[in-house]
Parts: sequence; C-alpha cells; structure tokens
Amino acid sequence: MLSRFSSAKLFISLAFIFPLIIGCAKRIPQDEINAAREALERARQAGATELEEYRVAENYLKQAEEHLEKKEYDEARTKAIISKEFSELAIKKWNEMAKKAAEEEPKRKVEIVETEMEFKRPNLPKSIKGVNPDEIIGTSAFGRGYRLKSLKNVYFDYDSFNISEEMKEIIRQNADIIKKILNENPELSVLIEGHCDERGTNEYNLELGWKRSQSVKRILMLFGIPEEKIQIVSYGEEFPEEPCTPPNCQDETKWSKNRRAVFVITTKE
Repeated sequence: MLSRFSSAKLFISLAFIFPLIIGCAKRIPQDEINAAREALERARQAGATELEEYRVAENYLKQAEEHLEKKEYDEARTKAIISKEFSELAIKKWNEMAKKAAEEEPKRKVEIVETEMEFKRPNLPKSIKGVNPDEIIGTSAFGRGYRLKSLKNVYFDYDSFNISEEMKEIIRQNADIIKKILNENPELSVLIEGHCDERGTNEYNLELGWKRSQSVKRILMLFGIPEEKIQIVSYGEEFPEEPCTPPNCQDETKWSKNRRAVFVITTKE
C-alpha cells in the first residue's frame, strides 16, 4: 500500500496500464499528457516532491512520454491518466499532513494547495435507467463509477489470476445484469477493478491486479459483453476491503477479501 512505499524501492511495471478500452479509435493523447504534466507541477508546487506518490506520478509520466514518442497512443494515454491521479493523491496526502502539522504546531505556517481531480470524478449520471437508486451502494475507488448491490465481487487465490468455476458463475450472473444496464444506457460501460492483498511489492501487485481485471474481462466477453464496453484497471494493494498490512497483521480471512475484482458501472470513455 502507499504507506509502505517509503520502505521499498519503487518500480512500475510496463505491463500495467490504467483504464483502457481495447479497440477504440487511436488518437494522439496530448490532452492527457498535458494534464498529467500540469498535475505533477501542482504537486511540485505544493511541496509533495518527497512523497512516494509524487515519484509514482513522475515515473508514469515518463513512461507516457516514451510511449507517445513510439506512437503507442493507448499506452501513453493510460499512463498519463494514472500519472495525473497519483499527482493528485500526492497533493491530497500532503494537504492532510500539512493540516495535521498545523494542528500540532499552530504557529507554523503551512500552505494548503487545493486541487480538482478531473479524471477522478467523471461526469456520472445522477441515475441509471432500469436501476433502482437503492441498488447503488456508492462510488468506486477514485470515484470512477457506481457500485451496485447486485454486482458481486470475484475473488482469487493467493498469487493467482485464474478464475475458478464458482467465480465464473458469478461473472455470468453479473454479465446478465450488466447487459440489461448497457442496453438501456448506451452511454455507459463497465469498469473492472483488479485488487490484491497487501503482501508483495507494489510493482508486483499492480501487475497482478491488472492480470486479474484482464482475466475477468475475457470471461465477460464470452458472456456477451462487447469489448468496447469494458474498461479495466489495477489498483494493486491500494484499496483493501479489509486492511491487513504485514507483518503486524497476518489474517488470511482479511487477505482473501482483498484479492478481488470489483464491477463498476461508469461512463464510456
């Protein structure tokens, strides 16, 4: 998790990309690159350069620019998006640290830099046709979409992205619900979030979470969800359902709940 970044050397896997719609029309993602640069600069001005979140954002922006030079536009776009979000996470974390410092040392002057998270908060509809408002249990990580009571999580074995027969049945049930929603709301799509437990390096868990969301995507397509309607993302170990950070916590029951794929209804990118 991000709180453990400071004790581990940071590497970002080239195999991991943020929300990606395979098959969409390729375009030069200059707007996303510019937004990532601006967000990183805001984080720098805020004083967040010593945070690991800042270095993550810097690393992703570098990768995005490298992909752009190679005309690998999908990869450049997704790396730019995640760079921007980690820059904003750095600002948010620095603000929290600054406020705490100000409370502990009232005489200390601390500048708080506010920021809007454009990618974090997409223009979600206030309601979804065919879905009872009571079905919506809140928004997902980064506020990218709505979580529904009826869409169950898919869980994985330790260090695995294979999907069991039991979990395939859950994906089938979710696919039936998703198809109805997408038929009535053509502007929407489904986002699959890949998550991991807190063991292992952040690099490894980002890649593993990506593989988990990709595995779920393949099964969803077999059950009739169009590829262009599926987005995927990995959050690695950043958003555990039941926090259990080793070595202080060694609870497999909690870890098993964190190794999951989450289904989110969001806007079509």
